[in-house]
Order: sequence, then C-alpha cells, then structure tokens
Amino acid sequence: MEKPIRLILTLFFLTNINCSGQEKLGKAKIVELTDYEKEDFYFPHDCSMESDVLDKTIELNKNGDSFTIKNIANDGFTGHILTIELNNDLDIIGVEYDEWTDVIDGSEMTFKADSVDLKLNANPFNSKELTGYYTLYMKNFFKAGEFLKKQGMKDEIFDKEFSGKFRTICNK
Repeated sequence: MEKPIRLILTLFFLTNINCSGQEKLGKAKIVELTDYEKEDFYFPHDCSMESDVLDKTIELNKNGDSFTIKNIANDGFTGHILTIELNNDLDIIGVEYDEWTDVIDGSEMTFKADSVDLKLNANPFNSKELTGYYTLYMKNFFKAGEFLKKQGMKDEIFDKEFSGKFRTICNK
C-alpha cells in the first residue's frame, strides 16, 4: 500500500516541477480588423502619440523564428514599454512590461505577465502593415518607499490589466 502512495506523490511532484517553468502566455489570433477606432479603451501606439520626446511608438523586429512587437509611450512625465515576443506558430513566448513616472517617492513596481489576448490583422512574419489589439493580464508587485510607508502605505500585490493597440500605417 505504501508504494502506490509514494508513486502517486512522486508523479504529482514531478508533474508540478515540470510545469512550473512553462508559462502559457497565449497565442496571437489573426482576425479581420476592419476599423481602427480612435476613441476606445485601448491605449494607442500610433503616429498620434509621436512627439519630440518619442520618435516611434511601435517597433517590429523579425529575428529568425521569433517576432517582437514593442510598444512605447513617453510624454516626458510618465510612460510605459511593452514587449511581446511570438514564435513562428504565433505562440506568445515572452512578455515584458514596465511603467514609470517622474514622481520620486522611493517606491518600486515590477510586473509579471500572466497572459495576453492578442489580435492581429495579419501574420507578422508575412506582412509589414500590421494592426493589433491586445490586453495584457499581469501581477503588479508594488513596494512602497520609506516616505509612503510613513504615510501608512504598505507593499502589495494586485492584478492589473493593460489594453493597447497599434498600427504601422498611420494614414489609414
């Protein structure tokens, strides 16, 4: 009786160890995107956001079997950067997100992506004219600085969503 229990426990732990390093962040979906709404809840990364502070809001990079989409926003006071990496099967194999502000209070934020819902108008490996909509689901790890802790603020972890859109052709 002891051997089957030991075997079950061993299999359970091995399964959890093997799966713990694998993250399933999502898969890009190719869909028909007929309208690029100017006013919606998606943060725009297009020519309307370009300024003296930021020349490009979107960078695309094909490197062998991977494709990287990088969205950047920076108004001189606040900003964010998001990088999504796809493999040639359109699986999302990597995501990085960061945001900043010019307020210096000693606090720190880090982010860990849980999943991404990504819709593209075309396969990025075959097209240079891309339009995309995405929602990033992540954990936000907030560490309060000393000043904020004196004000009663505490470290916390919470769920965060970020929705963005981009297009590479601005005159449409």
